[in-house]
This record gives sequence, C-alpha cells and structure tokens, in this order.
Amino acid sequence: MPRSFFRYLRFHRVCPEFDDQLATALQICDQAERELPKVNSVGLALPGDFNKSASVVFGGAQADIYTGDKSWAEDLKKEGLTVSEIGIRKEEARVKFGTGIAVLGSDAQYDMFESGDLQVLSRETAYLEVTAVQLPDDDTKSAYAEQSKLFKHKLGQLEPLGKLLCKTWYTDDCDEWDLPKDNNKYPNGKPRKAGDGREYEFWIEEDIIKDCFVGLKMDANIMHLTGGMTILDDIKETMCSFYTWIPNELWMERKPKEVRWLKKGMGLDDDEDEAEIDGSNKESADKIASGDEFDDE
Repeated sequence: MPRSFFRYLRFHRVCPEFDDQLATALQICDQAERELPKVNSVGLALPGDFNKSASVVFGGAQADIYTGDKSWAEDLKKEGLTVSEIGIRKEEARVKFGTGIAVLGSDAQYDMFESGDLQVLSRETAYLEVTAVQLPDDDTKSAYAEQSKLFKHKLGQLEPLGKLLCKTWYTDDCDEWDLPKDNNKYPNGKPRKAGDGREYEFWIEEDIIKDCFVGLKMDANIMHLTGGMTILDDIKETMCSFYTWIPNELWMERKPKEVRWLKKGMGLDDDEDEAEIDGSNKESADKIASGDEFDDE
C-alpha cells in the first residue's frame, strides 16, 4: 500500500527534504480510506428515486427507459426468461415526485405541479462540490411515514428526503495550462468561468444522503424547473474531496498518440497488399509525409 511505503520513507529518513509532502500524502491515504467506499456507494445510488422520478416526468435522462411495459420484455417473459424491471413507471414517478414537493416544497410549487405549470426552464452540465448535508428532520420523517401508509400497496415504503447543498467546482485540466498568472485577464492562469461558485439545493433520499460528505465532488446533469427547483437529472461520476489533476496526468492528456500505418487492402493476397503499399500508394504516402498533399498552392 502507498501508506506503508510513505511511512517507510519517513521512518528511515530517506528524503527528509520532502517530509512535509510525505506527511500530506499520508493524510490523503487516511482520507481515501474513509471516502472511497462512500464515493462508490453514492455513485451507484445517485440521483435517487425522487430525482429519477422528476427526470421521468420532465423527459430527462431517466425518461422512457422503463422495461416493465415493453412488448419485447413481455415476449421474453412468455418464453420463460426472467427480465428485471429497469426504470420507473410514469404513474409511480408522478406520485414520488409529487410527494416530495408536498412535504418539502412550498404551496406555490405544489400548486404549479398540480396545475401542470411546473416546467423545465433549462438544462446544464456542471462539476459540483458538496458544501453541506442536511438529513431529514422529524417532521419530514413523520410526513413520509403517513404518505407511505397511503401508497404502501402500490409503492412500498417511501424514503424521506434530506437536502444536499452544492456549489459549482471546476477540475483542473490542461486546456489553459500555459496562460500567464500575472494578468488580470487570466487570474490564477485560468479564464473566468460563468457560474463560478453558484449554489444548488437537491432533495435526496435519507439512505443515500447519509453516505454523502462535505467535499464530495460530482459530474452531474441538472434540470432547472419553474418555481426555483433544481433536479439532479444524472450523475456521470463521483469523486473524493481531494480529487485533482497532477502534472503527469496533464502531460498524458497532451502527449500525442501513437500513429500506426496499416495495410489498406483488406481481403487481398499478401502480394497484392505489398503492391498496394509499395506501388500505387507509395507516391501518395510520400506526399502526405512531405506535406505536399495539403499544400494550398
């Protein structure tokens, strides 16, 4: 493990000039041990039933993926094959989404939902960093317990919602690596980005949100609804709080990929392949190599 190696280096004073960096590396090892299991669990569970339901209702990433009513799934079942249901039925999605608004939303938001005035204003993709985690309070749990009794025969136990507060976060990359840092146009060597530090509030089920932590980072698709609601439509990736790019990775991104020349005569004999390469196409290859093929003149 890296931790054992770092401890060895510190104990034997192999490189005392880097002792501070090794101490920091050991702290990151401790963080990784705490955060990686949660990052994996949250990444699999998000965005949760409430947000998936909203996605189904408003035509997001989860829309039209329910397999329970598909003809091909019924045919497979008739043939004796087991087909697991994927996705959420529209009726179920509407109940789960409406319940969340009734419990956590305002009267105006619920009225908009009931009247059909709740609409998608915009969609965006953003890197997010969790700034606060709010578990459901007793009132929310009680309200959900009552709603679960009403829909138990159809939906089973409904999970109470907590709140996940986030802000926009930008991962380092190599796109603007060489910009000057002493220029007002490019502060810190990076261009100013729209929405920097923008805040979001998402409603997430308790069994998911309990594994979230401050500093958790996500690459997410977001829907903005009328009434000031934001929906976590889809999660592409979840990352630890210490996630960053290091110079080696930046170089890997910028390093030119290997170019391989392949024979073009698919299905031809070896002699014909040789002729294809050594004969008629040799002149073209020479032009490409010398740049004559793309000469504007």
